[in-house]
Amino acid sequence: MDDRDIHLRKLEHLLICNHCDVEYRKSTLFNAIELIHRGVSNCNLKDIDITIDLFGKKLNAPLIVTAITGGHPKAKEINRNIAKAVEELNLGMGVGSQRAGILDSSVVDTYAVVRDYDIPLVIGNLGAVNFIVDRWDEETVESAVEMIDADAMAIHFNPLQEAIQPEGDTNFKDIHILKDVISKYKKMYRNIPFIAKQVGEGFSKEDAIILKEIGFDAIDVAGSGGTSWAMVEYYRIKEREFREFSGRFLEWGIPTAASLLLVKNVFPGIIIASGGIRSGVDMAKSIAIGAHCCGVALPVLKAALKDAREVVKVLERMIKELKTTLFLVGCENIEELRKTKYIIKSELREWLNIKD
Repeated sequence: MDDRDIHLRKLEHLLICNHCDVEYRKSTLFNAIELIHRGVSNCNLKDIDITIDLFGKKLNAPLIVTAITGGHPKAKEINRNIAKAVEELNLGMGVGSQRAGILDSSVVDTYAVVRDYDIPLVIGNLGAVNFIVDRWDEETVESAVEMIDADAMAIHFNPLQEAIQPEGDTNFKDIHILKDVISKYKKMYRNIPFIAKQVGEGFSKEDAIILKEIGFDAIDVAGSGGTSWAMVEYYRIKEREFREFSGRFLEWGIPTAASLLLVKNVFPGIIIASGGIRSGVDMAKSIAIGAHCCGVALPVLKAALKDAREVVKVLERMIKELKTTLFLVGCENIEELRKTKYIIKSELREWLNIKD
């Protein structure tokens, strides 16, 4: 594929996400979880501590701005605005797929701009399919790590998006090749954590078992209910036949809350909840049912297209809501929240009773 095609696609994704309705119509199913209100909170809201240690890094809140962009000149400004905000709030940040930077050095700065800021946790991003189709290896991983001084590396799995893209790569057959790449990288370069990341359709229990066998240290479930990449690609497609095809998959995927619970039951590592996380209440519910941290993308993208101050406002609102939720359930810190009681309603319970 021509480098210019990749750059154009990156810009199209940004414009579509900002100007079009690209979110799922169906729910994340966080509305099917109820936290138990404590009328006698026995907490001081001002003293509530939401700091966490994630991958050996201390964050002021269990919140990461997950992968958004890179690879187009406009992306540099967006990543700069996000980096400024997460530095100020001491949160984590992931960049978008670094494939464009791997293939074309002229756009490396659109990712590398994050190196100018003191961010406690920076997460790189490469596509799982490229390790199969393009035979990427541990050297490619190191190039991506060095590009942004990454503290962790996310490998994203996006079979639906690739199937709908006219230019997509759809060979996910030999995904266990990643086991060798991860093992070699940790021996040859550095022992950073690897995160298996979905892009909006969630992971199943069976997926989590495979990802554990491959050697992933963490899973970002990125379930359905937030941004639909089938919808994003739908807006890109001009041909009527392809639009009709992609339109049949707009609501495809495992809701975020369901994916989180399914993965938690079989995966012992770190779990990140993303995919439609839109409030501090969503964050609190995620952590109560098993997440170690939460990720947000689309609301931050819309804010970052304005300036860094707007990004801070979005993240501060979510943090304030999270603290308030802890106060209302009588938890003074995140560890207590992970032990709090909750109710699972029938719609979500059905996902946990999947029959073989």
